[in-house]
Amino acid sequence: MEELKLAGSFNFPSIDFNPDTGALKIIGRSIPENPVKFYLPIENWIREYIQLKPKDITLFIHLDYLNTHSTECILILMKKLQEYYQESGANVKVIWNFEDDDEDMKLLGEDLASIVKLPFAFFWI
Repeated sequence: MEELKLAGSFNFPSIDFNPDTGALKIIGRSIPENPVKFYLPIENWIREYIQLKPKDITLFIHLDYLNTHSTECILILMKKLQEYYQESGANVKVIWNFEDDDEDMKLLGEDLASIVKLPFAFFWI
């Protein structure tokens, strides 16, 4: 399976999903005009990737802002990983990064962690 790399911009996060390491990185800002259209290929990539039965998956998220619809799309990705985690017993986790003074992103990460049943780690930068 090929790596999924998308360059970020002002409205779109950069995506770097490496199937060899299991590191799935979403970094930047997520305010696309049509988040569903942007995140659908990412969701499809994850769906295909988990068919390979990886032992380790780490979703790294470091966003300085995301709109409500992007949050919903990120939650869908996490739920796909949650399903795999619960079915396979693989080592799946989320690392939520945020700026040390960004209380909103911290709280959003905590809210998402309370919704999905995945190991979460929080890091402030």
